[in-house]
Amino acid sequence: MAGLFISYRRDDSAGHAGRLFDALKARFGAEQVFMDVSGLRPGQDFVAALDAALAQTDCLLAVIGPRWLDATNAAGQRRINAADDFVQLEISRALAQGATVIPVLVHGASMPAASALPPALQPLARRQAISLTDQRWNSDVQELIALLHGRQAAASPMAAPAPGPPALPAGKLPARMGAAALVLVAMVAGAWWLFTPGKPASAVAPAPGAAQAPRQTTPTAAADAPARPAAATATGTAARFNVPLPALSEVRFRTSRAQVVFSILAIRLEPQGDGKQELALLVRMLNNGPMDESFSSDQFRLVVAGQGIAPKDFLNELTNGVQAKHATLRFAVPATLKAAELEVRVNTESTRMPLALEPRAPLRSDPALDDFGRAKPARLVDVVKAIPVAIPAGQRVALGPVGYQIVALSIERETVEKASLTVTVRCSAPAGSGGGVNFWSDTVRLWLDGLPHAPVNVVNEIVSAGDSKEARFVFDLLAMPQSMELSLRNSSESSKFALPLDALPRR
Repeated sequence: MAGLFISYRRDDSAGHAGRLFDALKARFGAEQVFMDVSGLRPGQDFVAALDAALAQTDCLLAVIGPRWLDATNAAGQRRINAADDFVQLEISRALAQGATVIPVLVHGASMPAASALPPALQPLARRQAISLTDQRWNSDVQELIALLHGRQAAASPMAAPAPGPPALPAGKLPARMGAAALVLVAMVAGAWWLFTPGKPASAVAPAPGAAQAPRQTTPTAAADAPARPAAATATGTAARFNVPLPALSEVRFRTSRAQVVFSILAIRLEPQGDGKQELALLVRMLNNGPMDESFSSDQFRLVVAGQGIAPKDFLNELTNGVQAKHATLRFAVPATLKAAELEVRVNTESTRMPLALEPRAPLRSDPALDDFGRAKPARLVDVVKAIPVAIPAGQRVALGPVGYQIVALSIERETVEKASLTVTVRCSAPAGSGGGVNFWSDTVRLWLDGLPHAPVNVVNEIVSAGDSKEARFVFDLLAMPQSMELSLRNSSESSKFALPLDALPRR
């Protein structure tokens, strides 16, 4: 029976809770982690099953999103106050039986005050919370890596080496380790899913605390990781090679949270000496939503002669619902390698994309080309003059009974290379809308050349019934796009409209 129990509200944080479950399951095994969607069988008495799981729980992770506290029932009453609210029942029982209870704050949520909680849950307000912040995920992970590495010396059961996913340690977990620390362990040790138990050392991801190669990720295809200096040959030609894309360069997966598409955009080979070469793949993940999904190095393996090789790069991103992200994955392979397969894995599903590494063409060392030999697009800051500049606004959209208006659109320079687009939106909630309307980072997306981008800032508001609020959404702008669109989303409804690029003054 599970020692970890994930408590959450489906209409508040199902995506984050599911991602947390996947990470913990990969680290401890499915039998050690309980989450209702996976721990219940059809026809099973779910009340009895929850009771049984809670009786065996050492640590309950209370996943708290923006609507966790104020979610209402059909009568407009707060569900957290209802005697039959499962979230209240799960957490209050865990507190009563002395289990460690860790609040896990997601999507910019704040810890509720004790005065806002029903009496049975007020002790929760005194528990140390862990924030899993989408925008700072990588820096949070790196800090926790250092923390966990320092704790290994204490001979923690979690730090002990094992040939496979170890069992959850007996007893209660230290409260300050929390959910984020467990997620970290799952990510660093995520290579347990590799294909056979007798893998060569090159196929295994680094152990917790081991040094990681720098991660190379970018928000747009035009902003790939900075080019690494190419080794020069006697003739002055860069000793790097471009490889044509395979016939099958795109695969799709459907999960319980989203529809995702992985695409190989470019391939590069670079001799390394000692009979080795580096194979670099520029990969894009497009999340078509509706919920968040992970984008990590553990999802990729290069298969050579039936053996899996892990990427040299550490990648651990959260791709928001309706967003595209890019990453460069590098693999160390034999210099004589002519063909391989890229295995892509999402949860329990996987597929392999054949890669032919011949023919290859030398890459020129040219500042006008990117690290894969492609022409660099013009930067927006070099094309648009008189920055800052305003774009005509005023567009109105109705999504069901909720009204939105684009109040202002402005482009400003951030750095020498980068600008930003700030979109000011007013959300108006109709009277009688119960608990109000979510007005947050998922409400607005910027589409550049057909690919969606999430705002870089966090917006987390609830617009009360009959009220309206304004919020600013900020997006990075690097390459000058051929098309620029905005989309607004409320629940399952969305609307998209083009922004007038011809309104931007050109140099």
